Amino acid sequence: MVIHQFANIRRQLQLSNTFWDDSTTHGLVDIVAADMRDGIVNDRAGRTIVNFSSYSYLGLDSDPRIIAGAHRGLDETATINSSISRMRIRLSLLEEAEQRLSLTFGAQAVTVSSCAAAAWATLPLLASGEFTDGHPPLVVFDKNAHFCLNAMKPLVADETELVTIDHNDIEALEQLCRKHSHVAYIADGVYSTGGGAPLDELHRLQDQYGLFLYFDEAHGISTLGRRGRGYVLGGYDGWRDRTLIIASLNKGFGASGGVIFFGPPGDDSRKPTLLRTSGPLMWSQRINTAGLGAIVASCDLHDDGTVDRLQIDLRERVRLFNSLVDTDLAGDGLPIRFVDIGREDTTVAVAKDMLDAGFYTSPVFFPIIRRGSAGLRLMLRADLEPNTIRRFADTLTASLAAHRDREELPA
Repeated sequence: MVIHQFANIRRQLQLSNTFWDDSTTHGLVDIVAADMRDGIVNDRAGRTIVNFSSYSYLGLDSDPRIIAGAHRGLDETATINSSISRMRIRLSLLEEAEQRLSLTFGAQAVTVSSCAAAAWATLPLLASGEFTDGHPPLVVFDKNAHFCLNAMKPLVADETELVTIDHNDIEALEQLCRKHSHVAYIADGVYSTGGGAPLDELHRLQDQYGLFLYFDEAHGISTLGRRGRGYVLGGYDGWRDRTLIIASLNKGFGASGGVIFFGPPGDDSRKPTLLRTSGPLMWSQRINTAGLGAIVASCDLHDDGTVDRLQIDLRERVRLFNSLVDTDLAGDGLPIRFVDIGREDTTVAVAKDMLDAGFYTSPVFFPIIRRGSAGLRLMLRADLEPNTIRRFADTLTASLAAHRDREELPA
């Protein structure tokens, strides 16, 4: 029996536990907050911490209009969840939320409990050939594709051939397109450690070879694109055939759950297959009624121009940060920044310095990223005060300089 073709969990634990333990010792994990509104963490120890690891890029997670939408969902349904498969009985609020998402994003939408569940619901179907005219495609994973995508590799490989290529390696992907009649590419729109997919080149391959494009848009939805259409959908008008997009509604969107965009508005021809054969869509676990009400309210903010205005604020914060802290991806217009440090122990030490100064950052190390390339993953928000960003940058620069004096860190 062949084992460890796609993962080696025991080995991952052996290599990463030391740094998780170190993070725990330094108080960087297991922080219990009494309040987290507006990107500020008030923990039960009485500290006030600015959260530079919040995925709520537009600050919508505590917007009173979305909170009111959540209350509306609870008040109108008088239940937390329907607790039965949506295939059997569904609330009208679920139908309303999906119709609003379809109209707002110009793509047929179906909701699911999380972006990870959306990957589980769709990747095996793609591998089976359901979306490629009955021909199981060669499934090509980008090396940096999110964990929730990579975790599905065993199920994908049980249906079809699977390969992994280097990050954004268009040349390798085109060579595979030339050799195989049906190819599907699995990638993030915006990657969780920064940077985006090369959409123009991918669309060229799609048009030339019929490449099927599958994107995780967890970090792009709402944050980018006119009316918050995202990194992928915001790159063009309408809908491109041979495309499937999954996204989180917990991050920039400011609500709850996940969504699958699977066709142009009004075309629900694939919906029965999705609902009947993909486990997470058939089960009783789904977005609860508060989350559904929040989705409708967030769609209102996308449609009325609020999100466009918040994107302007976010871009100004990103430009300010770029002027103060040099990172490899500065200038890409995205709100995710990665400060390369290299050594895992030093990364944890710098994160501890930042926490002591009142800023929470995420030390990132293997298996989240490759060994020896640890650093701080930072997220910027539209509601961060400019002076807060300046104080953060000064503190980070001083910490890095102090550790550089003791160790050989990248300049």
